[in-house]
Amino acid sequence: MRPVKLLVGSKPIGTAVTWAYPDGGAENYIIPTYELTMSGKDHGGVSYQRKFEVIRFGVHQKGKRGQPAVVGLANHQTHIIKAWLPDYTVHSASSPEKGAWQVYENFLIHDGPDDPHRQVYASIGCIEICGGPNGFVDFNDYLIQLSGPRSTNRAEQLKEIGRARNISIEYEKASRPLLRRYP
Repeated sequence: MRPVKLLVGSKPIGTAVTWAYPDGGAENYIIPTYELTMSGKDHGGVSYQRKFEVIRFGVHQKGKRGQPAVVGLANHQTHIIKAWLPDYTVHSASSPEKGAWQVYENFLIHDGPDDPHRQVYASIGCIEICGGPNGFVDFNDYLIQLSGPRSTNRAEQLKEIGRARNISIEYEKASRPLLRRYP
């Protein structure tokens, strides 16, 4: 199986509306979105890359009286994806796009809002893939294309990719954004 590299950028490219997970009230916040670049080679050795808009940071609030705070991975770091989690479902919003990639511990890559300005998702540091209807499906389809699993059905291909541990994700060092209420 071919290796695939993911690079999470450090410069904001847009914004998203979020709420404080898991115990935030009715208040919403605005957070930046970032660019994730997926790169690899096809079966012929030709290099390809594609860019995705992602949520990198989120707002965390523990308890109704807790103080909301911006959280997420801000330091430069690289990880090998540990596994494909086929039964994962987004906790902060309704999403038909199931599954997640485990970066480490509870830091995942999973579906995010189709439109980060209109759909309000929450995050506490996972990478959430934005990009229209089926954005996470498109992300996974491109990952399948670049990695070249041997399995013939999609579910088995994703599991095979997760077991291979050929996906790396690098987070560029980024300034943690300030907590900003929306609007």
